[in-house]
Amino acid sequence: MTQSIKVKKSKDRRRADLPEPVLVAHQPEFLPWLSYISKATMGDVYFILDTVQFEKEGFQNRNKIRINNSPGWQWLTIPILQGKKKLINLSEIKINDKVKWQRKHLNSIKISYGKTPYFDEIYPELEKIYNNFNGEMLIEFVVSLTKYAFNKFDINIPIYRTSELENLGFELDGQKTDLAIEMCQAVNAKSFIFGQRGRTYIEKEKFLNHGIEPVFQKFEHPIYSQIHGEFIPKMSFIDLLFNHGTNNIGILKESNYEKA
Repeated sequence: MTQSIKVKKSKDRRRADLPEPVLVAHQPEFLPWLSYISKATMGDVYFILDTVQFEKEGFQNRNKIRINNSPGWQWLTIPILQGKKKLINLSEIKINDKVKWQRKHLNSIKISYGKTPYFDEIYPELEKIYNNFNGEMLIEFVVSLTKYAFNKFDINIPIYRTSELENLGFELDGQKTDLAIEMCQAVNAKSFIFGQRGRTYIEKEKFLNHGIEPVFQKFEHPIYSQIHGEFIPKMSFIDLLFNHGTNNIGILKESNYEKA
């Protein structure tokens, strides 16, 4: 059996009363919303589940930003190459580079947030990430933006992709509860943070039998001022950064949790 990866307790973790180390895992999201970011603040280590199946019309290659016109938001979508296979792992998804999506995204962001208080700080950073990307795999670009988000919100924990762990010899071939337990064993985690959807499939006794505490995130969406009028929730994290910058990330309230 492959030896587990050693993980140190994060000095930045907001919840100090859970058995440690605490593992947080989530499917990749492009320009994720604030619940995704808040969930990461609860952990000592973060797993990006890039070996899951790609979801059409999900958030793996698209997300929302605010605009001034009705309905008040729009999608930013990364075009992908559609193969003949109906089911394909996210790590295998390629970007359709025949579409000038990078320029289109940057133009949309500039139009939407050009008059926000922190545009001159945030936009050049995003522009650099977009312009420096010359790869073909969707996951590479999504992970680069996830790392940027964690850095801006001062989340200083190690990030692993499940495909990387498999390459190191860890067996992550279970489903749902079994997969979560396998991930915990890879880093010797004693707590695992679920989103609310985890309630539909969690097998609590299996976790406890392996000495792992399963808990559920309880996220309260912050309400903050947006440049385009009345507040609309569930925008990409860049909406908060453009409107309030990194000096005001306290707006992102602590995620609470409840035990299974």
